[in-house]
Amino acid sequence: MPDDNIRVLMVDDHELMRQAYGMYLGNEPDIDVIGYAGDGQEAIAMTATQKPHVVIMDRKMPRLNGIEAAAVIRERTPETGIILLSAFDDDEFVRDFLADPKGKAYLLKHTLTRLADLVQAVKDVAEGKTVLAPDIVKKLAGGGQSRESGFLSEMTEREREVLSCMARGANNAAIVEELFIQPRTVERHIGNIFSKMRLQQQPSAHARVNAVLFFLAETGKLTQT
Repeated sequence: MPDDNIRVLMVDDHELMRQAYGMYLGNEPDIDVIGYAGDGQEAIAMTATQKPHVVIMDRKMPRLNGIEAAAVIRERTPETGIILLSAFDDDEFVRDFLADPKGKAYLLKHTLTRLADLVQAVKDVAEGKTVLAPDIVKKLAGGGQSRESGFLSEMTEREREVLSCMARGANNAAIVEELFIQPRTVERHIGNIFSKMRLQQQPSAHARVNAVLFFLAETGKLTQT
């Protein structure tokens, strides 16, 4: 297998589905399916030994679901891309999953009408991009992004730097270290960001995810499929 191919681990509790997806992806010249797992626990174990670049998981699985498995995988191997396939767009699950958005995709099965879209999602996630089903973007953004259009122009250079750090999954402590500023300064900048994006009435965790989504969409780093 060429060293520059994208190594993919396919995880689904339905053998037919994981084999079907895996066979299709395996036909791509720059993608190698290096293994199959039937649940979240198995996915975690195989990620540690097989070192995939991207893990594709069903959200609903026995023993450990896709959201929980994704959290463990990213904690242990932060560089691993995660694609979650789901029949549901539940806000809380999506927000939890997107707390660290870099190199992640959340796709809805009923809107994934072309397998070519899954192939593109694999390539995008491997490059560190965030990929979301359009329905999810609209729902999380409260019906659309038009009210936030142009918000970046209202921000200071430092606020844009802080928001860029947030989009890479950095927490406040990591932002402090990267930008060499005080914790209270980071908090103030984040408060200003939420205010300019009119997100200050939302719970902090939700506002942070929405701010990142809007930023990624406006900078062209968010792919909708």
